[in-house]
Amino acid sequence: MKRVWWLLGAVFLLKLAVLLQLKGHPLVQPDAGLDTTAYAELARRVVNGDLGLGPGLYYVSPLYIYFLAAVVGLTESFTVVRFIQIVLGTVSVGFIFLTARIWFGERAAWMAAILAALTGLFTFYEVLILQAGLDAFLTSAALYFLSIALDPASMRRHRVAYALTGMLLGLATLNRPNMGIAVIAIVAALLVLRRIRPAVLVMAGVAAAMAPIAIRNITVAGQWSFASSHGGLNFYIGNHANATGAYRPVPGIAPNIVGQARDAGRVAAKALGRPVTEAETSDYFFGLAWTWIREHPVQAARLFGRKLLYTFHAQHLALPYSYPFYTHEPGAVLRFLAIGPWLLAPLGLAGLVFAAPRDRLAAYLVWASFVPGYAVGVAAFFVAERYRLPLLVPLAIGSGAAIDLFWRAVATRRPATLAAPAACAALLAVPFNWPQGFQNGRWDEGLRMAEQLAILGRYQEADAWVDRLRPNAIDPGVPDYIVGRQLLLRKQTAAALAHLERAAQLDPKQPAVAYALGQALAQAGRPQDAIPHLTRGFEGGAQVPLAGYDLAVALEAIGDLPAAARVIGRITPGPDDDAEVWLRLGRLASGVKAPEVATRFFEQAVAMRPGLSSARQQLGLNRLLLGRVEEAARELAEAVRLDPRNPDSLAHLAYCEVKLGRPDEARVHVDLALAAAPDHPLALQLRSILRTRGSAP
Repeated sequence: MKRVWWLLGAVFLLKLAVLLQLKGHPLVQPDAGLDTTAYAELARRVVNGDLGLGPGLYYVSPLYIYFLAAVVGLTESFTVVRFIQIVLGTVSVGFIFLTARIWFGERAAWMAAILAALTGLFTFYEVLILQAGLDAFLTSAALYFLSIALDPASMRRHRVAYALTGMLLGLATLNRPNMGIAVIAIVAALLVLRRIRPAVLVMAGVAAAMAPIAIRNITVAGQWSFASSHGGLNFYIGNHANATGAYRPVPGIAPNIVGQARDAGRVAAKALGRPVTEAETSDYFFGLAWTWIREHPVQAARLFGRKLLYTFHAQHLALPYSYPFYTHEPGAVLRFLAIGPWLLAPLGLAGLVFAAPRDRLAAYLVWASFVPGYAVGVAAFFVAERYRLPLLVPLAIGSGAAIDLFWRAVATRRPATLAAPAACAALLAVPFNWPQGFQNGRWDEGLRMAEQLAILGRYQEADAWVDRLRPNAIDPGVPDYIVGRQLLLRKQTAAALAHLERAAQLDPKQPAVAYALGQALAQAGRPQDAIPHLTRGFEGGAQVPLAGYDLAVALEAIGDLPAAARVIGRITPGPDDDAEVWLRLGRLASGVKAPEVATRFFEQAVAMRPGLSSARQQLGLNRLLLGRVEEAARELAEAVRLDPRNPDSLAHLAYCEVKLGRPDEARVHVDLALAAAPDHPLALQLRSILRTRGSAP
């Protein structure tokens, strides 16, 4: 065992080298976006006392949230999180060694551990702030304790081992929901072999591990669920007419974890015609997928077979990170960790089949049932690189067993015994390594790199990345557009213009590019030049926030108020825009002397936030401009009730009361307005008018 400790020490140092290289990388920081940021923000909420993270179900797998919160709460360091993850990853190599030794012997254990140590995917995900960083540890620990439970030499402790197996599988399911089907496979295998008590112990362990989340969902969300809210959506992504087997965005749902949590319920509610809970949203998408499967069984079966192939395939399916991108970074340590599915899948499956211990075959089949169970768990939804990670644990063990078979055949001079396993591995290697046409995400990750460098103010580096990306871009203007847009947000107007003008030259038909170029020209103080580009983008349907707003402002700047009013009338804020956005549009319409256009914006702002005094005030002023004095007085009175010291609301309410023939009320509100703002012009004018009509206030 002393040599094993030396191996684990070397494994840790290797992982530490990767950690030190990537911990400062711009794309793997907690605030860099994607799933990482979602987990980091949820963990911070827990640290700040929001333990239940309500309302509603979790929208990401819950275990990692609390793991992250525990470490960050104690250390205030995400680097420590990564450090603990590589420690756990090192321990997982130890579990792989011990498990392989139980089933296949010492030499196979060494081979399996070395292969696992050189599998770059394990180490890569362990240095990310992502739940995949725990997958290898939880899977290897569960399979080790299952091996202990099934080992006749450990009968005295098999009950505890079965319970621990269940608890670890339960935790793994809270971290990776696909694990649930692997749990079912293991329990089913135990039941088939009439091992009723072990099956009960495993399920009891699973239930004990998952119970806190179920209790939380009942008490906080009021919904009975062991899982997070996105299961139905993920099932639909993998099972519908246009599904490819990998992730594809769903129309109407933003392609990120927060957008999915926000938009899925809206899509379901619109389809069902009523508000829905997270559980009902998940059921809705499950229903869509199952309906398609029932109506197209042959197509669904082919798709499932294709996804099963992808589950073992060497193709890198990025979500959300592209592993090949980081292996090609200058000086990347990961490039030397060359073992991956390309080798582990064909070799591991051959080893698991042909090296099976014949004297313990029944027990071994229970243990090995994890592989088909988890593979089905992935293929039932859609396939991504990190979803396959737990499968690499038993495949590394099987690969060690296959190498041991080869070693024994050579040592005993019986090469004929290798014919079947070698043929199996070779036959599997062909489909598992045959190109499937998926992009590995490396270019897209480079685009994110350029964008993130622009966000961080590292403009020269961002420009260099744009130059690298442009020759291989499918749409050649995209790199310049993405970086130019970020420069525009950071008021780097001259640099933004340079990028956006180049993007417009390369992609002249892209509405979003035209609109962004118009925004840059407007920001540079050139509204006349901006208007043609903004118009082309707006009329072309550019998918940008508040499309049309910048065009209306530019038209106002050159004095074309009627045209500005027409554009404002066509603007529709997004479903997530709050009352302040509607108010801003209403004020813009009022500014171009279009109170009729402004009406719907102010009315919507009041409907969204009835207690917002500024919304009531603006709606009251709008009513006044339209000559609807009685309605104006009611809205302004409500604005005064909400904000009694606002001199504008008070003065305009007094004006309405004068118009309505209520001088006594008007005097009261004039006094209050002047008390708040002694030089308020309208209040002073009203006081003068009221004095000429009767006794002074």
